[in-house]
Amino acid sequence: MKKIIDQLGFKLIILSLMVLAISSCKKEGDVPTDPARIFKPSDVKIAAGETSAKLTWTLPLLSTGKALKYSIDFSTDSLFATVNYTTTADTAGVTVTEDNLAVRTKYYARVKANATETQPESKYVRSSAFQLTGIQLFSAIRDNEIKENSITLRYTPTVGLTSIVLTPATGTAITTTLSTTDATAGLKAITGLTAGMKYTAELFAGTKSKGITTFTTLAPTTYTVKLNPGDDLAAAIANAANGAIIGLNPGTYNLPTATATFITQKTITIKSTSGNPTDTKVNYREIDLEGTGAGVTLSGIEFDGTASASLYFINFIGSQASNGAAATFTNVVVDNCIAHGSTTSFLRGDRGTAARDFKITAITVNNSIVYDMGANGSSAYYTFHVNKMQFNTLTVSKSTFYNAGPGLVTASTTYTGDVTPTVAISNSTFNSFGGNAKYALLDASANPINFTILNSIMANTPRSGTVNAAAIRGTGAGSALKISNSNYFNLFSALTGGTALTFGTTTLASNQSINTGWTATTTDFTLQASSVLRTAGSTGGAIGDPRWTY
Repeated sequence: MKKIIDQLGFKLIILSLMVLAISSCKKEGDVPTDPARIFKPSDVKIAAGETSAKLTWTLPLLSTGKALKYSIDFSTDSLFATVNYTTTADTAGVTVTEDNLAVRTKYYARVKANATETQPESKYVRSSAFQLTGIQLFSAIRDNEIKENSITLRYTPTVGLTSIVLTPATGTAITTTLSTTDATAGLKAITGLTAGMKYTAELFAGTKSKGITTFTTLAPTTYTVKLNPGDDLAAAIANAANGAIIGLNPGTYNLPTATATFITQKTITIKSTSGNPTDTKVNYREIDLEGTGAGVTLSGIEFDGTASASLYFINFIGSQASNGAAATFTNVVVDNCIAHGSTTSFLRGDRGTAARDFKITAITVNNSIVYDMGANGSSAYYTFHVNKMQFNTLTVSKSTFYNAGPGLVTASTTYTGDVTPTVAISNSTFNSFGGNAKYALLDASANPINFTILNSIMANTPRSGTVNAAAIRGTGAGSALKISNSNYFNLFSALTGGTALTFGTTTLASNQSINTGWTATTTDFTLQASSVLRTAGSTGGAIGDPRWTY
């Protein structure tokens, strides 16, 4: 019995020691005794803006009744191997500005409570990364102002701007001084750049950054031949080899007025040497792409079909002997051009005898203006008339179309293709279009198609006669139809007594219907400075062709 009692007593002693140990551990963990730890601030929060950032933190546990001071360090290194700026505060917060920190640079902050008569300094508490976003005075760069060896940069006219620093991807930075005239003019042309080079441009007022943007100069162009006004452009096209680049010096050129100009089984480029369509003009009858391998890039030129009673701007044929003969074309690119004066269509690709006899990879229109195409909307042919033609992509961007056809795109002949075609329209402006009972935007009939309109403006249908009450016909299984971040107004089925156009199964997202005051005769589509459409885009910028927002 004595042995059992002894064993029970021993176990009770062990149990008591364990309870005491646990109690002791819990007490030590609940109340920290390290002075540097309990005197430490906590929970640093940052609210950063364009030119300043406000840091706040939670007071230390032992701050009650004490007048504390804090030291705050800022570093681009999270380990604070180098401190870029130091300041102090006697409240639980501090504000830093672009006078203290560089904008668009990632920083970290750390805060500690300084020592008092009765307390040692605390340990640091560190913040997450933050940066001052900086002021942005640069405007969007115009595509046609980017050259091989020069750039025109535009910015908000501001007194006190002093320089622009261009930093190339490789090489030495270039500093361009801004005069007081430059600062208030809001633009600066800079020459002496390297072709095909990416640059970062930063705008300064003294040492303070006032804007940053990037661009890439055009790749160097090696012209096969350069022509002058009066030279025979038709002969140069006929004699050009596949891949040739024909350069046109400023002036006016004439193609045959009674017959088409044929680009036969080769892909060539016709490009102004100035990059400016307002100083280089071609009078044309019709540009025909003939046979497999035919394609063209047109760049920096005004094309005028008025004098020669043009029917089409670009026309696809299998051959001159048999227009409908099967052919696989390369690509068509119309970039930085002005095209006008064809009575039937901007582009016709439906001449193949059977569906899919004509095939092409890509049709692209960028940074261009197209007008007076399609006989005031009464033509039988859409602006992009690609029935029966198998195409991968049709892309329209940063462009303006007005009085440009009875409908925008038709690909209505039903066929089973190798790919589902994609029509992508972005940042473009369309005014006074439609007619002849067509579908104003798209007729894909039962073909599957991907069709999107983004950041664009569409106004005033029809140009004449009527259009279908549905703006879009695309019922093919697997079709994806979407209009987003766009503005449309005065889209009706008839000039008088019509009904508002409908969009069927098209997904509509973040669109508006603001009347900008444009009419059927408007040719200047500049958005008012106060227009909400200047910030209605998918990334917060302007919608429509950018040229009308400068």
